[in-house]
Amino acid sequence: MKKYNITSLVLGLTLLTSCSESFFEKYPTDATSFENYCRTSGEVQNVLYAAYGGLRDNFANAIVYTGDLPTDNAYCYKIVNSQDHITLHESGVASSNGMLGNLWLSGYQIINRCNLVIANMTGKFSSDAKFNQYVGEAKFIRAYAYYVMVRVFGDVPLVVEDIAQPMDVFNYGRESVSNVYVRIIDDLTDAISKLPDSYSAQSEIGRVTSTAAQAILADVYLTRRQYAEAKSLYEAIIAKEGAGLGLIDGAQYKSIFSAENVNNKEIIFAVRYAYAQTPAMSNYLMRASLGNVEGVPINPPGYTNSKIYGVNLMMMTTDLATLYETNDLRRSVVHMGLHAQHLQDTQYPEVIVPQTLKYFDYRNITDGRSGNGPESGCPTIISRYADIILKYAECLNETDPAAAIVQIKRIRDRAGVTTNINATKADVAAAIDKERRLELGMEGHRWFDMVRTGRAQEVMNAYYSRGAASLSYLPEYIADCEFGNLSVPATVANHELIYPIPYAQNQLNPDKLPQNPEY
Repeated sequence: MKKYNITSLVLGLTLLTSCSESFFEKYPTDATSFENYCRTSGEVQNVLYAAYGGLRDNFANAIVYTGDLPTDNAYCYKIVNSQDHITLHESGVASSNGMLGNLWLSGYQIINRCNLVIANMTGKFSSDAKFNQYVGEAKFIRAYAYYVMVRVFGDVPLVVEDIAQPMDVFNYGRESVSNVYVRIIDDLTDAISKLPDSYSAQSEIGRVTSTAAQAILADVYLTRRQYAEAKSLYEAIIAKEGAGLGLIDGAQYKSIFSAENVNNKEIIFAVRYAYAQTPAMSNYLMRASLGNVEGVPINPPGYTNSKIYGVNLMMMTTDLATLYETNDLRRSVVHMGLHAQHLQDTQYPEVIVPQTLKYFDYRNITDGRSGNGPESGCPTIISRYADIILKYAECLNETDPAAAIVQIKRIRDRAGVTTNINATKADVAAAIDKERRLELGMEGHRWFDMVRTGRAQEVMNAYYSRGAASLSYLPEYIADCEFGNLSVPATVANHELIYPIPYAQNQLNPDKLPQNPEY
């Protein structure tokens, strides 16, 4: 029994469960043996479904948390005392952070499931009609998981095959960022060649497409500052614009995020959920992004009878909310109805406590649900068309700022606001940065945008230093949440541009998984 416990601990390192017969001969398990499974390509597809399912919850939540909480977009309302979320916002992350631990574990669980799909399809069903589709989907998902992991942790173990013996996980050390990106690019390139642009069967809509693979590969090139390669791929996507791909009308902006409109033409790829299902498949980001302040319910525009509130983990900053112009149509997904007067604040009664409605499932109101446990079928959007246009503008700005402004104007026209930008590279870069906050705020992009453009320390250190001055317009208890310590402002050091690998991983295999410097 002791031997099995050790094995379980090792498996916890990367959640890699072998499909080999030898594993089940030597170690007890209550899982289905693969000698009796993956007998058909349909059964392999079930493993692929499990890879899609693995994107939900911890992994998808962490994408948004790590993308917005460390920034000037979002903060944790400290009444919940969640140190994982608070320290992420205040640049004080430790290797014991549970959110990062869950991201690591779920990431390798997803990767392993993809490895199993690729191995089984290649080894058993290479002539099957679904070979290209299943392998292409698995390679996309594996590449995307690695793309998230490498930006969060830096060097990570590169595992692209089934591990036959559990103790072999100790042989996998941290691979260089460059080598991980080589594999990501290879996987996405192959996925593009294998996948269709779209699916006709209703049951398949929402699966990975070649357009999604192009989008993430372009993002990889942009992250690597390979602007010509990224620009070419963004142009290939934009060339497909039409009835099935494009911008939603500005008057319908909030429908982009609707749980009942997940197949809309703006979404290129998203992690999907379901409303009020058993077992539950709810998007927890609805709860996380709503406040629970004095029990005051969240009533979006047009509603007065809501009994729904959240858990305060990912609140929108005043800094972001006040960036929107009064007539900006994107304000339809910004809740501005909670005032400091609800907090019994007499000095600042009109101060708004803003929240995003991008994960708000309105069926909670129509169904009469109450409390801080709402259900949400809203997707976590990984890539959408507006993101593509703004990243394309970023590529254009390298050589032609005037052409980049044309793309920015498309997004601002849709939002119903005017565009007035000087055609200099610096001014256009600043305009793109601002527009990405307004368009994509609370979707998990901000931190990675700032790291990619080399501005994370400049922007965030300036943000933290404004904390004390915010007392002229914010109550101290809100300012302390939004900016952190007002007396000794936080700073982002060089080593904090990536996060520590989880403490448990380092302790299990310190020689192969050394900690990132200065953590």
